[in-house]
Amino acid sequence: MQSNYDITTTQQLPDDFKYSVKVISCEPEIRSRFQRKVYSLLSIQLLCTFIFSLSVIQYKTLQVFITTHLGLWFLALFISMVSCIWLSVVPNINDMPLDNETLLDNDNNNDISARRKVPWYYLPSRGSQLLMLMIFTLAESYTLALVTLSYDSDTVLSALLITVVVVVGVTVSSLSPLFQTSMQTMSSIYYWLNWALWFLIGLSFATLFFGISENFSTMIFGWLGAFVFTIYLFVDTQLIFRKCYIDDEIKCCMMLYLDIINLFISILRIVGSNDDN
Repeated sequence: MQSNYDITTTQQLPDDFKYSVKVISCEPEIRSRFQRKVYSLLSIQLLCTFIFSLSVIQYKTLQVFITTHLGLWFLALFISMVSCIWLSVVPNINDMPLDNETLLDNDNNNDISARRKVPWYYLPSRGSQLLMLMIFTLAESYTLALVTLSYDSDTVLSALLITVVVVVGVTVSSLSPLFQTSMQTMSSIYYWLNWALWFLIGLSFATLFFGISENFSTMIFGWLGAFVFTIYLFVDTQLIFRKCYIDDEIKCCMMLYLDIINLFISILRIVGSNDDN
């Protein structure tokens, strides 16, 4: 009798009582729901980027417009960077300290957000976060379109196919229990990945100002970039299901989207360099 009562009570519990704040501590059904949200939004982002880039490749009018209005490209690049940084630094409501004065004035208020010290750049609603993600995706798609114009359509499609295979393989591997790594190991990997990323940034400035051989820089950018962002994708996929909150799916989408786009650009460099040779 007691067992039947416990089962019935558990089934009737609202979602708020089925999981804690972090994804890793949630019930399996909540983790699965979070995973579906992340990859659904990510699929929409990638689909929008693919459709826009494909349209630019197919239609000469769009190509002429983008290449003759470089000011819009730099504006899109700026918007992409600002929205990316904004989504990266915006805090989760659970990380904000409690405001003691507000807490005393709102003892009977059940809205936890009213009891937190909210910074000016905080995005309070899911709608505002989705809007920022949409702005970021559109701006990133526009900047990527100019990059793809430097290559022929066959090269772009080849790089796209390779990227899809790599992304699917890395995602399946990172979600598999066989390849789970400890948080300490992932922190160490992230440390070296960040150094490699700064090396790529430094190399880009060196190429720009000191005229390093184009073939050499393309090889380094391509192969090292592909390696770095493949590992980034592996680590980020594991981290979002361990360190993130259950309502952080939009920030997680942006992280994975950036990894995939940068991986695609690196593979595009490799394929394009091989075609030139």
